[in-house]
Amino acid sequence: MREEISIEFEKVFKSYNTSKGKYGLLIDALGENLFGFFAKRNRAKNRIRALDNVTFSVQKGEALGIIGRNAAGKSTILKLISKITYPEKGQIKTRGRIGAFIELGAGLHHELTGRENIYLYGSILGLRRKEIDVNFDKIVSFAQIKRFLDLPIKKYSSGMYSRLGFSVCAFCNPDILLVDEVLAVGDVNFQRKCLFK
Repeated sequence: MREEISIEFEKVFKSYNTSKGKYGLLIDALGENLFGFFAKRNRAKNRIRALDNVTFSVQKGEALGIIGRNAAGKSTILKLISKITYPEKGQIKTRGRIGAFIELGAGLHHELTGRENIYLYGSILGLRRKEIDVNFDKIVSFAQIKRFLDLPIKKYSSGMYSRLGFSVCAFCNPDILLVDEVLAVGDVNFQRKCLFK
C-alpha cells in the first residue's frame, strides 16, 4: 500500500444470507454442517450480493461520500473498512487510526452515564485513558450535554445520544473518520458543527 493512500479496496465481494429457512438461520447453519452440499446449494439461492468486485482508493486528506439507493452496499463498505465485518473475496487495506460512527449507539451502553460512555467509547476507538482525559471537556462541550453528563444515556434523546457518540469519535483524532447517516437526527446547528469539525 502506497504511503499516500488511506483506504484501498481491491476486487471486494460481500454477500449476505437472507434465508431464515423453516427453523431460522442457526438451524440452517447447523444443517449446512450436517448435510453439507445440499444445504450449501440451498443457501446460495438465498444470498444477496451487497458488493460485487468493488475497487477504489482514498488518498490521505481526501473526503469520500458514498451515495446510492437503499441496500446498495453503502453501510457494508463502511463496516468492512472498520472491520466490523470481513469480505468474502478481495483485499481491504487501511492506514491509520479509524474512528467509526456507523450506527446510532454503536459503542455506547444504555445503562452507563454520559461520562462513563465517553471513557467506554473512547477506549473502543483505541484511546488511552490519558488521551480521553485531555479531550474530556472538549467532548462534553462539543456534544452540549454538560447538564446531563451524569445521567444514564437511556434517558437521553436520540439527538443527545448522537451528539455524544459523534463528539467522542471526532475527538479521538482519527486518521479515517467513518460516518453513516447518524447525523440525520441532530439539529441543523449541530450538523453544521459536525461538518465543520
